[in-house]
Order: sequence, then structure tokens, then C-alpha cells
Amino acid sequence: MKNPLKITEKDEQGSIKLLLKIALPLIITTSSQSIMQFVDRMFLAWYSPDALAACLPAGLMSFALVSFFMGTCGYTSVFVATYYGQKRYARLSVALWQGVILGVISGLIILALTPLGSYIIMSSNHDSAVKILESQYFTILCAFGGFAVINNALAGFFTGQGKTAITMVANLVGNVINLFLNYALIFGKFGFPEMGIRGAAWATVIGGFCVILIFLTIIFSPKVNKKFKIGKLFGFNKTASFRLIRYGIPNGFGFFMDIFSFSVFAFFTGNIDKISLAASNIVLTLQSISFMPLLGLAISGQILMGQYVGKKQPEYGIKSAYNALKLGAVYLTFIVSTFLLFSDFWLGLFAGADVGEQMAAIIKQAKPLLYMLCVFVWGDLIFLCFGDAIRGAGDTKFHMKAMVFCSVLLLIGSYVIVDVLGLGIRVAWSWIVFYAWISGLIMLWRFLSGRWRNIDITK
Repeated sequence: MKNPLKITEKDEQGSIKLLLKIALPLIITTSSQSIMQFVDRMFLAWYSPDALAACLPAGLMSFALVSFFMGTCGYTSVFVATYYGQKRYARLSVALWQGVILGVISGLIILALTPLGSYIIMSSNHDSAVKILESQYFTILCAFGGFAVINNALAGFFTGQGKTAITMVANLVGNVINLFLNYALIFGKFGFPEMGIRGAAWATVIGGFCVILIFLTIIFSPKVNKKFKIGKLFGFNKTASFRLIRYGIPNGFGFFMDIFSFSVFAFFTGNIDKISLAASNIVLTLQSISFMPLLGLAISGQILMGQYVGKKQPEYGIKSAYNALKLGAVYLTFIVSTFLLFSDFWLGLFAGADVGEQMAAIIKQAKPLLYMLCVFVWGDLIFLCFGDAIRGAGDTKFHMKAMVFCSVLLLIGSYVIVDVLGLGIRVAWSWIVFYAWISGLIMLWRFLSGRWRNIDITK
């Protein structure tokens, strides 16, 4: 049977068809992760409102700590894409191992920083019961945060070549394991102990480790090992490591600032009151449903930009970025329509069978925030498509500087709105909508300027 996702020479350069062949597995992968997070938080909402209030700020904070290293090591995919476009397979394998080695080192650094993050959580103004749950969730995720970093580097070996179906299958298996363990460990089913929010964290760790094992099994398979000389080229390479650090660190720092600012925003909403925190967490969870498929499209545009820049054909990279924007707009039109027309259904999923007085107040608070989310996502689309395109071309330093500016803007505004002026959750969310649009427009301006054309990451 013919594989519809197989890339052939007949595929038109920069076409929507070619983009979709790479994007569909990534969209399925990122969407499955989004669904997994959604169900995870839904389970925790059923378990207790405090667990729901705790999971997103602590999860975002752990991801913020890991994100810098993920962005740095994950830039391996751009090097793989560039060398793959140039058919320099030996350099491709060397680049892979620098990402993995740096990922192992990153895991040790994350572990060392975990107590600091836990101290920040316990020093917040959140409800005392929520803080304890936040600290438990955060500590487990960060203690094994190196798994996510290594996973990102290994995935870059396949996504950089456009073989995204492999990453899709590996992550789907990991997500299914994660989902099963979430239910079993949160509620104590199938003979497992009831662990609540700690069970959700352990499920995430175990699922991620399984994905690493799948990637390594494929990479060291006889066919792949022979073609790319994976085992033979294993080891540290000073020049290749310097290139990864040079372009990966700005990429990682820009990614970190984006996630960090969202994390701090989530903590600021907790300073309003527990109801506002839980309501904001619900809407941010729904945001992941719109965000993850768009992320799959944007990463595909980044991969194609890297390959075309390697081939000295950047015009096809530009075409791919615009096609990603078009496809993303079609998807957002659909999902935003469902948010607007069926808001009670989406929010009701978090209420469970028995809606108590506290949960009813949370759902009521969340509805106007969901409407604001419908404006936020369009700025997010522009940011993802054009921000990933310039990063695929190697323009990571500008991306970093732009994200520092936008993130500081979000942080200062959130602090003034919540802690200085004492305004409510709706005003805070208005500011994060502004943040999404200003960051998107900055990335669009840089893309249109064409200054990224002069960058060569292989030198």
C-alpha cells in the first residue's frame, strides 16, 4: 500500500501538500499531547478543585525551568534539517549527539535548580493547601526534567529529515501510557495507590521515558545506524557543540522567556483569589487545544525553512511559512467557532458529574475569559508561523531579544494590574491578549524584513 505521507521528488517545492505531509504527523503528535494535558487536568478537577488550581501554575513553572534547555537542545532539528538538505549525513549524526550530550548535562542542572523552584512556590501568596500540591507536582516533574530535553534532541533527528511519522508514533505510545497511568495513579485504580496530583506527575515522567526508549531503538536499528554511522560518530565534538550552543542558547532563552512569562502570569492570577486562578487555569488548558495543532504547523514550516536554506532556496521556505499561516487560519476559524457557540460544553467538561458551589463559581468566572481566548489565539498564530520560520533560518538572536522585550512587558503589566492596582482577572487577561498580538506582529515584521537571509548556521 502506498504511503500517503512519503515525501517524493514529485512533491512541489514549498507546496501545501508537502507541508501537510510533514505537518500532519506533528499535528497528531502535538494534538495528542494537548488532549493528554486536557484529560490530565480534567481528572485532577474531578479529584479536587485544589489539585486543579495547583497543576497549571506548577506545571508551567516546571516547564519554564526545562524550556530553556529544551529550546537549546531541540535546535538540533534545524541543524539536522540543514545538513539533510545538503546531504551531509555525517555532520547530521554529529549534530544529533551534541544535542543528546547537552541534554544529559541539562538534566543534572535542572535537578540542581529544583529546590529553588520549590522555594519560590512556597513563598507565593497562594492558598496554603494549593502551595503544598504545587510543590509536589513541580518537584517530581523537575527531578526528571532531563527526560524531556533528551527527548527533544532525539526527536530532532527525525523531524529535521521530515520523517515526522516516526515522532508521531513514538509520542502516541508515550501519551497512551501517560494517560493510562494518570487515571490509575490519580484515583488509585487497577491496583495502583491513590496519589492524586503526585500520580499525574509520575505518569508524565514515565510516559516521557518510554518515548526516549522508542527513539533510541529506532536510531540504533541496523538500517539507520548504517546509513548515518550513528554508533561510529557518537561522542563530543567541540566545533559542532559550539555551533549548537551559539544558535541553540538564544533559541532556548527566547522559548524560556515565553514560557516563564506565562508561568508568572499564572502565579499572579493566584494572587487575585483561588476561584480566579482555577478559572484562568481552565481557559489556559483550552488554549492548548488551539495552540498544539498550530505548533505542529509552525514546526513543519521551520523544518522546511531549514532544509531550503540548506539548499540555497529560501523562497520556498517563505512559501511554506505562508502556507502554514493559511492552514492555521482555517483550523482556528473552526475551533474558535466551537468555543463561542458551545462554551458551556467546553467549560462543563471540568465540572464533573456533581457540580458543587465552588466549581460553579469557577465555571462562571471562566466564561468571559474563554471569549478573550478567541482573540488571543489569532495573535498566537502569527507569532508561531513567522517566529518559527525565522528560527528555522537561524535568526535565533532576534527571536530571543523580541521575546525578552515582550515577556518583560507581560510581567510588568501583570504585576501592576494584579498587585499594584488590585484589578480583576478580566483586566489581567486583556493584557495577555495584547501580549500575544504584539509578539506576533514583531515576528511578522522581522520575517518581512528579510534580514534572516544573511545567516548561515553551518559556518
